[in-house]
Amino acid sequence: MGKYTDLFALLGNYQVAKHTRLTQNKAIERERLISLILESTTMAGHTLTKDKINTILSNGVQEVTPTNHDELMVAGYQDAFMFVERLVADQIELSENIVKEIHSLLYVGSSEDFRGQYRTDYITVPHAKNLPPVRHISYFMSKLFDEYKEPSNMDIIERIAWFHVKLEGIHSFEDGNGQVGRLIINYQLMKAGYPFVVFKHDIKKRYYKALEIYQTELNLQPMVEIILEALSEELQTRITLLTNN
Repeated sequence: MGKYTDLFALLGNYQVAKHTRLTQNKAIERERLISLILESTTMAGHTLTKDKINTILSNGVQEVTPTNHDELMVAGYQDAFMFVERLVADQIELSENIVKEIHSLLYVGSSEDFRGQYRTDYITVPHAKNLPPVRHISYFMSKLFDEYKEPSNMDIIERIAWFHVKLEGIHSFEDGNGQVGRLIINYQLMKAGYPFVVFKHDIKKRYYKALEIYQTELNLQPMVEIILEALSEELQTRITLLTNN
């Protein structure tokens, strides 16, 4: 098992608990999805509560209006997450079109020239150095997926971290790059047999620093550690919830 011995032990304990408590696990999956939406939207600068997210998930969105931004944001995240779940279930390989579709689903209610469309204006991002010119974004995205398909001696966590820092370094969308990128991390983890993880908003500064360190030093380890810690914490949380139930 090597360097991930503790992680694999947690995964084994979680799998046993999950498969012996299937009914409880279904409720826990919903609870963790609510936490995922809460933390992701908080990290993006929005203010929602678990109760409000739960209400929106239960009632859905009746119509698109200029004043129901929160409802659309939660509904969009749910749609994007369900799309990711279907990809995992069908063992669909990650592609550039999938990245665009996740962005499009996240921003339900936004204009068609924004949803799933690469940015057309120059932007500055503190943790992303040397962003490619807008006319080269498609080239850099295509190149990223070509590299992703190549054989690698990285382990799965390293490979996920590598793809994430490279994707965020391109910063292909005008907004929502972090949420798209972290949903892709969860797609990759679930496809590898892990549960989806909740990245808590209080790691925001550390997360941005990890992106910056890779951009300036090509040091992947800080992002690897963030993903590993989130995964270990997620497994421990789920085991505790299943055991208590």
